[in-house]
Amino acid sequence: MKYLFSCWGEVEQALAPGALLLLDYDGTLTPIVERPELAILSPDMKELLKLVSQHYTLGIISGRSLAGVKRLVGLEGIYYAGNHGFEIIGPGIELVKPEAEYARPTLVKLCEKLQGKLGDIDGVIVENKGATASVHYRLVAEEKFERLQNIFEEIVRPHIDSGVVRVTHGKKVFEIRPNVEWDKGKAVRWICGVVDPKGELAPVYVGDDQTDEDAFLALKEKGVTVLVSEGPIESYAKYFVKNVGDVKTFFEKLINMRAQR
Repeated sequence: MKYLFSCWGEVEQALAPGALLLLDYDGTLTPIVERPELAILSPDMKELLKLVSQHYTLGIISGRSLAGVKRLVGLEGIYYAGNHGFEIIGPGIELVKPEAEYARPTLVKLCEKLQGKLGDIDGVIVENKGATASVHYRLVAEEKFERLQNIFEEIVRPHIDSGVVRVTHGKKVFEIRPNVEWDKGKAVRWICGVVDPKGELAPVYVGDDQTDEDAFLALKEKGVTVLVSEGPIESYAKYFVKNVGDVKTFFEKLINMRAQR
């Protein structure tokens, strides 16, 4: 894994034909924060995204609900994928995986049970996102995590065993999803196929979390994949940038590439 700006020449060459720019939200466009509702785009990041969208095809691929990520980014004319790609919308396209609709009643019941059983553990946030659900534990005291994990397992396990849902893990969060082979990687491939069927654009994916590894792997043979991490770690991404500030620098360089033409 190479630092993106130490080999900018090869990146610039790869993106010369044009780019389909796909971005995670939390930890990529905003720093990781203690509570999900605090992850707000800074004014300068929002302005950079607006400028990028004028030069490149742009999409946001998030674990947040589709409505939530659209509200937070607030740009028209770009592509949005919510709930790890179970819901996708953009100019001329719309996708809702039917499996997500099937699992929705189960997710509602699970969230109600989890909120009831975990309510006395300070710092737990149970989030029903419609097509998926999340249990955030960033604010939970370390000595209470084992109890949280045991309760979570007890409540969710029957629905895993019945084949309705599955659980994945992110940064200080349990993700409950419909039990179907669909993730950010498959969503990214679907978007690329619909938006750029001839494969004329270089796909770019930038993300920071375990769920983004599916997208990095999907674009491993073609594209520019960038992990947001303080240093190189084991990842399917080809490059890394250190933080959200570096992501802004990447956008500025992309804008300058187009301005010089």
